[in-house]
Amino acid sequence: MIILSWAVTSLKRQQYNMTMNLDGLTLAALTAELNQSIGGSRIQGIYHPRPSVITLELWAGREQRLLIEAEENPRVHLTSMRLVNPLQPSAFCMLLRKYLRNGVVMGVSQPALERIIDLRVRRGEEYVLRAELLGKQANVVLLRAGLVLGALKSEIGQRSFRPGEIYQAPPSQGKLDPRAMIQEEFVRRLSVAPSPLTPLPSEGEGNTGVRGPGLAQALLQIFDGIGPRLAKEIALRAGLDPAQPVAALTAEQHLAIWSATRQLFENALQHPSPCLYFDGDKPVDIAPLPLKLYEHLRYESRPSFSQALDELCPLQEHSVIQEKLELQRLVRQHLAKRRAALERVAQDLENSKDFERLRREGELLLAHLPELHKGMSAIELEDFDGTRRHIQLDPALDPVENAQRKFERYKKLKRAQEKLAERLEELRQELEYLESIESHLEHVESEADLREVREDLRAGGYLPREPARTEPSQALGPREFLIRGYRVLVGRSSRQNDELVRRAAREDYWLHARDRPGAHVIVKNPSQREIPREVLEQAAQLAAYYSKGRDAKKVSVSYTRVKYLRKGGRPGLVFVTQEEGTLLVTPKGEV
Repeated sequence: MIILSWAVTSLKRQQYNMTMNLDGLTLAALTAELNQSIGGSRIQGIYHPRPSVITLELWAGREQRLLIEAEENPRVHLTSMRLVNPLQPSAFCMLLRKYLRNGVVMGVSQPALERIIDLRVRRGEEYVLRAELLGKQANVVLLRAGLVLGALKSEIGQRSFRPGEIYQAPPSQGKLDPRAMIQEEFVRRLSVAPSPLTPLPSEGEGNTGVRGPGLAQALLQIFDGIGPRLAKEIALRAGLDPAQPVAALTAEQHLAIWSATRQLFENALQHPSPCLYFDGDKPVDIAPLPLKLYEHLRYESRPSFSQALDELCPLQEHSVIQEKLELQRLVRQHLAKRRAALERVAQDLENSKDFERLRREGELLLAHLPELHKGMSAIELEDFDGTRRHIQLDPALDPVENAQRKFERYKKLKRAQEKLAERLEELRQELEYLESIESHLEHVESEADLREVREDLRAGGYLPREPARTEPSQALGPREFLIRGYRVLVGRSSRQNDELVRRAAREDYWLHARDRPGAHVIVKNPSQREIPREVLEQAAQLAAYYSKGRDAKKVSVSYTRVKYLRKGGRPGLVFVTQEEGTLLVTPKGEV
């Protein structure tokens, strides 16, 4: 009763702000679980969503996501969380992709009982992605044949992780491995444990009157794979006070501690039972099996350590709003660049329109050669239409050379104008495409909507393409409405706009906000008859709502049959060869 009183009293005084206890024993059980879960998986994606977090997307008949966090409370486990990835991957992320993407996880292991987890990956050669879960000194290191290829943190304390250096493992502390220890060695170590003197326990808490190293503290220095929590747990399982001085232990108590340690490790490794502990409704810790230390807390079993860790330390999950804002910022940056480029090209095009004057001047010079001589800087000649034309000359050139110079500049400017006109049209189409994406982003409401817009941006080259997935993502169809028996489809993205027009029948009706980026709206017309005006008006309200005119009081909407459309250069762009009418409507997102 004294011991249990100590445990409950002491632990109730703790403020449960801890997030996890990933000691060597818990990590050993977690490593075995991961080895079974992801061994043989292919790495199909690598991301660096936060400075201290790496995620690997794995495929082995189903998709799984491995999270590696190298913060003050580091961890490695499978997760159901989706984090927002930055638009531009970090240098370390690109390094991992270079060596590990499309590689196969050959196994997951733990050196001895260290707080280290290794992912062995084969991609031609064998690589090791090592997660050092060492509290504030946590790190993620990519190794090949003992050499560092790169690391999340290039330097921690006295240890360096620069590319090309020989990897130096954390120094060994010379502790016993409880899985292979000999009883005699354990008793000897316990007898000479070099622990500092501990204060006498308070009255009523196992005060024996004997000073010396505390039992839990001594166990920490003897055994590998345990932390303060399990050191106290071993003492409690042996029926002893964790603070009891080692010098007061009897031979029978030595044997009880030995047996408790062996039993704890055997049960945790051979028959793990992931437990999630709660203080009230708040999860406060995990353990590889039920603990006497936490008898005053409620616990629930979980099917895996990964699930328990996911619940214990949730990161902010994928935020649609957050990514929507990031994508809007990206699109606006590209819009600003393209508008500036369009202005420059338009000015260059305007300046190049003088090319016909140069041709005319060259012809005039050849026609009036007898009146010209070298050294002249200008001359006024009668043009072919009877007017007088002032022509600038280069005094260093003779008359024929001056005429040739005019023709050369004429040809150069003519070619430039053709290219500038092409470039101007490309920029206009690109601006229209980006403005359309910007409009679609304003109407994003879900992850599926975001996926459609991301695909638009990838198709346009504004986002890097993702590696091909073995399992296709669930496609999201267009928005669909029913107006007086007529099916009305509204595109969610530029690609979907393209698809709607491509699949539409010639007599289906197409609607779009006039002179504004927005969604294509298709009214299906299987009877090929004239569609009632009230149906077109409601469809036009949808077209106005799903456009940049969403907040306007009135929006003009064009409509025509699909047979009067021609495909544009970029996804979602069309040319209207015959507009059949316009409607001035109030934007509405419902019918």
